[in-house]
Amino acid sequence: MDPAQPLYQPVKPHWFYCRRIESKDLWLPFSREDSERLEQACTTICVTGGNEEVMVAVEGERYDVRVLERQRYAVYWDQRPSEVRRCTWFYKGDKDTRYVPYPEEFSNSLEEAYMIAVTLDEWKRKLEFPSGETVILHNPKVSTLSGPHQRTVVCA
Repeated sequence: MDPAQPLYQPVKPHWFYCRRIESKDLWLPFSREDSERLEQACTTICVTGGNEEVMVAVEGERYDVRVLERQRYAVYWDQRPSEVRRCTWFYKGDKDTRYVPYPEEFSNSLEEAYMIAVTLDEWKRKLEFPSGETVILHNPKVSTLSGPHQRTVVCA
């Protein structure tokens, strides 16, 4: 390993939106360009401590995302708003065909625990969450989750 390279580097988030199809939630990624614009707006809000809503046009300006609200709105037609997430950690259940992003608060907890594990080189850490789920960070590349839902956990 290159000694100049830091042990821990936070992952670069990607933004997703939820589309409801036949009573199932399907999480779809925004394009790289849209995701970068959403991340830039989010970073600006965090740096300035702003609490005013910021709107970012996405998907060829057919939708607007209200960044603080984490909602995506159709511009030219009536459609229910859809949830938007800033994503870094994902899971895949036994019957899932796609990875699903964790809610942001849960992802932030996982990322903080991962940073500590990498920095201190302390693995096999067990993280217990109020939802009843337990995540074990085995090493930098393997994490498992047990609890109400069996899942494979991955970082972006």
